[in-house]
Formats: sequence, structure tokens, C-alpha cells
Amino acid sequence: MKIYYAFLFISFCTVVNAQIVKVEGEFVEAKDSVEITFNKSVDLDNKNYWMNADKTLIKNNKFSREFNFSTSGTITINNSAYTPKTELIVDKDSKIKILFKKDSGVFKVGFEGTNALGLQELNSSAMFRYKTLMPIITEFFNESASVSQFFEKISTFQSQTIKKFDLLYQEHKISESFYSIVRKETELALLFVINDKVRALKEDTDLINQSKWPDKDLNEIIVQADKMYNAFDKKYNECNGAHRVVVIEQKCYNISKGILEQKFKNELGLWKKELDYYSYAPYDSQELMITNNINFLGFEKSNCSFEKFKKIFPKSPYLSVLKKLNDEFNRSQLAPYTLMHYSSASDDVAVISTTKYEGIKDLIAKNFPNKAVFVDLWATYCAPCKAEFSYSEELRDFLETKNIVMLYVSVDSREFNQKWQHDISQFKLSGNHYFATYEELDSLKKLLDEKVVAIPRYLLFNQKGELVLKNTEKPSTGKKLYSQITRELQ
Repeated sequence: MKIYYAFLFISFCTVVNAQIVKVEGEFVEAKDSVEITFNKSVDLDNKNYWMNADKTLIKNNKFSREFNFSTSGTITINNSAYTPKTELIVDKDSKIKILFKKDSGVFKVGFEGTNALGLQELNSSAMFRYKTLMPIITEFFNESASVSQFFEKISTFQSQTIKKFDLLYQEHKISESFYSIVRKETELALLFVINDKVRALKEDTDLINQSKWPDKDLNEIIVQADKMYNAFDKKYNECNGAHRVVVIEQKCYNISKGILEQKFKNELGLWKKELDYYSYAPYDSQELMITNNINFLGFEKSNCSFEKFKKIFPKSPYLSVLKKLNDEFNRSQLAPYTLMHYSSASDDVAVISTTKYEGIKDLIAKNFPNKAVFVDLWATYCAPCKAEFSYSEELRDFLETKNIVMLYVSVDSREFNQKWQHDISQFKLSGNHYFATYEELDSLKKLLDEKVVAIPRYLLFNQKGELVLKNTEKPSTGKKLYSQITRELQ
């Protein structure tokens, strides 16, 4: 049993109207060169959010990074082999120590220092985790006999959550800015899950048949939620950008369906036909939405080139990060659909082919005949995928003893070609790699007979090229996965 400890010290000092946030981490038994990534603003203004805006590496059981902010705001530490996803509300002159313990694969997080009790509650409350909040909201739907009764339950639950922060604020254990932001984060969390649940009740065939709620009442719930928490309100600018994007998109969708009223659009020429309803969002919200799309999907799939973005948003704070992304794509040496073998020992790449295959089965049949193949579906934006990479060495050793081919398949957009190559080297992913691009997802949906293919995802093909396991255990499960593979290939 291994326990990992990390101590993060966050200190701030004011330099010209900006606060400097220093994050230091200290680990026990952490591997060197493991990447720690942060979601934050691209500039001093917290509202200009970007996934993986900064990063640092673990070296000698430590890491360190500094950030600049002109206002209080948020930073997310993404999950890795040694850190769970951790939300920070940063405040001027704060000094925070975070203790991460990993025991049998489960993280426990403790905080010390400024706003410590508030951060503890933020990262442990059921309010701020989708997987814990959705069951609560679902129960409210099941138990309520009317729209008003539903919102009584929502109000009570919200008050109970906020009461904990009320007491901390009254006792001067959290700052005023922390208290302000966390209250708004509570509203965004509720708005997102309410909208998500209503849409499922209206559109999921199985749920429609089971639901007691008439369509007009579901529409009224959306209307009332919008009155309580308006996703377009700029007061949420200081909140987590990922949380803002999803509720803005939901509001645009609800307007397009005639549930919420808004006659005019802010036509900027950004969106594909199927996403044209995003034009209902304000100008600055559309800037946030399109950059979020580009961050995840790339320029091509987002239907927005760098030149197009620059023309529409000529003074955007995102221009520097988008230019870097665009330049990396233009410098790419390996084309999309490249199949290659990477050796971490020599850090060398051997290109096998640049063929666009009809799907993974076609690729395996033509390149690995009479071989069992274990497939890891991933993308450079997928933090859970990268967390699993810390177990790749043990997995590789096991597969080699069984004469099983290791094949990593990236479903990134074309623009992330350079990032794909970087991450392969960064995580020392020895084995075969195919840059399938996001186009592979359509083929996978047919192969797996699923409407949505989520990653990380692991597949097993036998020596005949047949898919025998379409969702194996994760590498982090170790012997559980190895036993599953062994049984299936006997």
C-alpha cells in the first residue's frame, strides 16, 4: 500500500495591480517528469478561461509554478497520477498548503492555511461534483408533486450548502471574495444539473416513458431556474470558466427550443448550422464558447480558423494561445493518420504508414495479423486518460509476456498533432500509435454500437482480429485487467 503526500504552498504578493500566485508541490515516491496541469485565465483577468493554460513537471518529488491575477479567481489542478482534480479559489495574500494522500488508489485531500476550511468544503461538498449532485437533483424530481415543491427542495438544499460557508465567513475563516465566488459557483452547479436533468426527461426515450412530469412543467422548471440563475449574467465572470461555458450553452439551447424567450441573435458567423443557436449568447460569451471548442476540438472541427477568430475578435486575450496552437499545427511533421512505433528508451519514432484506414479493425487486420491487440483510446485534452498513463510501464510488461500488441489511438483534432507527439514522449508511451483524429469516433460508434464514445476507453482484439472486449478494465486496476485479458484470450 502506497501513500503519496503533496504539500502545495500558495502565496500571493501584489506587483503593479496583479497578484502573484506561487504553487509549490512536494511528493513522496512520485515519478519525475509527471506533468501537473492547471486550468486558469490566459491573462490577468480571471474571466478569460483556458483548459491546460499552464503546466509544470514533478522533479525530485517537487513542482513549482507562479501565476498572475489582477482579481480574485479560480484555478483548477487537473487530475494526474498524484493529484485528483482540485478546485482552488485564489485570494490576495493567501497561503495554502494542500495535503494529498493516495491510499489504495483513493485520494484524500486536506487543506491548511488561508481559507483552508472553505477549500475543504469546496472540494468535498456534494454540491460541486456532478456525480454526487445529479442523484440529489434526481431524487428531488422523483419526490416533488409540483414545480413549486421542486424549487422548495432546491432552495432548502442550496441554503444548507451555503450555510456552511455562511458560518465560516461570519467566523472570519474565509475571505469576502472567497465567500462571494463560492456562492456563485453553487448557483452554476445547480443550474447545470437542473437543465441537464430536464433535457434528459424531455429527450431520453426511456426516461420519458418513466417520467411523471408533463412537458409544460419541465419547461416551467427551466424558466424558473433561468430567473434564479441567469447564465448570461456577467456576475459569473469570476467563476470557473468550464462551469460558465456549459450553462451558457444550455441557455442558448433552451432559447432555440422556445422554452426561454429571446428574439434577437448576436450573429458573428462562428457556428455550424447545428450549433447556430449559440448565436443567442452575448458577444463575450461566444468568445468564451468558441475558444473552449477550439481548446477541445481544434480549429477544423470547431469550424473556426485562427484567421477567422482574429477577424471576429481582433483584441481577444486568447490570440496568443490560439496563435501558438495554430503555429504548432502548421509545423507538424507527422501527418494525420500516421501509424508509428515509439521507443521511450531512444525517444525515436518509426513511421509504419500514413494510411487512413476504414477503422481500427481494418488497421489491425493490415498491420498486426494473427496478433492480439490491446487498444487505448485517448486524446491530449483528456486528463483521466493521462492519469492512466502512469500505469503504462506495468501494462506494457504484462502485454509483452503475453505477446499482445499495444496500440494507442488518438482521437484528437488535426491541430493537436504536435501536442500528440509531445505527450507520447512526455509520458514515455512505448508502443504503436495511430493519430486517427476525431473522425475515428464515427467508426467507433458503429463498431461499439454506441451513440457516444467516451474516453479513456480500452478495447481488446483477439488473434483473429475480432473485438472480444469493448470496454476492458482500466490499467490502474492492475491485476484485475490482466486477469480479464488472460481469461478472454484463452
